[in-house]
Amino acid sequence: MRTNPAIASLILLACLFAAPGPCPAESLWRPNSRSVIADRTAARPGDIVTVLIVQRSTTSHKATHKADKKLDVSGGPGGGLLQFFPDLSLETERSTDGSGATTQSTSLVDRLSGLVVGVTPEGNLQIEASRRVNLNADELTLTLTGLVRPDDISPDNTILSTQIADCQMGWSGSGPITEKQRPGLISRLLSILW
Repeated sequence: MRTNPAIASLILLACLFAAPGPCPAESLWRPNSRSVIADRTAARPGDIVTVLIVQRSTTSHKATHKADKKLDVSGGPGGGLLQFFPDLSLETERSTDGSGATTQSTSLVDRLSGLVVGVTPEGNLQIEASRRVNLNADELTLTLTGLVRPDDISPDNTILSTQIADCQMGWSGSGPITEKQRPGLISRLLSILW
């Protein structure tokens, strides 16, 4: 059944005029609102921002060297008081050849929320984030600091770790498992000697 548009308009007008008294209205603007149209992303000290850590790095280094050295010295008997020295000759030869290669690969994927701790004169945000996890008797700590451009923060208040300037990340741990991974005293002494 189709409703006539003119009848629908009359019903709507009747409902509007039939409402008793003024309609209550509340403002969408709150005292702590920054903008009517902007998303609520981190912009000032104390705000929280979530960092999506996606770090992958691979480094490779290769070096080779080759050196040859040869020395020939010879001499005959001298004159006067040095006549008793026989003919002398000395010949030495040395060569070294070596090569080495190292490859290191690191991958870290995580989410970490942190605080804006300051704003630079240019308007960039200084952020600090840390997470401490206790697993049995071990404690693992992930820390992150850096500078963020407010324009790089997405509407869901997240930023990729690759978009953080002067980014410093570190994993540290303490406890029995961490201690077992360290070389023993004798191994450390041998590594100093060799």
